[in-house]
Amino acid sequence: MMQRIQGVDPEEVTGGEAEILEASNMFLGRSSNLLKILTNTSPQIARWFLGFLTATRQEGLGASSDVGLRGLACVKTSMTNECNYCTSHTSIYAQGLGYSEQQIALMADNKYKESDAFTAKEKLAIEWAEAVTLNKALHDSPLWDSLRAHFSDVEIVEITLASSMFNMINRLNDTFRSELETTDFNKKQWDATGVLPLDAHEAFAGRFSEQKFTVK
Repeated sequence: MMQRIQGVDPEEVTGGEAEILEASNMFLGRSSNLLKILTNTSPQIARWFLGFLTATRQEGLGASSDVGLRGLACVKTSMTNECNYCTSHTSIYAQGLGYSEQQIALMADNKYKESDAFTAKEKLAIEWAEAVTLNKALHDSPLWDSLRAHFSDVEIVEITLASSMFNMINRLNDTFRSELETTDFNKKQWDATGVLPLDAHEAFAGRFSEQKFTVK
């Protein structure tokens, strides 16, 4: 199916729109087709979206919990929603964080629960992301009790944020029929693992009100 809304052309974009893509390349390793759509249509929102996404998902830009746990939550959320675009993106990023293709494959169903390929905390993060996505977290007291026994409040909030964020992103990509980029293109995410430059992130956020965007 063809992508429904056109994204910006990285070769032609200028001004504030160009800075959004430059920041995405720095903090995410590349600029996804979804971000190009948002930048083309609603650049002011695209800036805030990128800031929230990177602070929640990447390492050293805001969230303080284990980046791997948040990454697994993003993968499981996308799998649960059957969003092929996001499952591909998040799975490749998870590989950059050190998870194998075999581990990721185990997450497609409940096989991960019986596997020794994941720690107890990793299994809980995966299960919690699925519960959040299916809106079962509200009533699943036993799972909540397990979370409280293994995670701090900060970890619970940030893993839940990661899952909730990708629930939104899954819906956007499916609705817009975002065209999936090549695997090699998405492997550029591997250049954005490890602790990223917080000063550069704060500078990007600090210039929100200064940017001039093309009026559509």
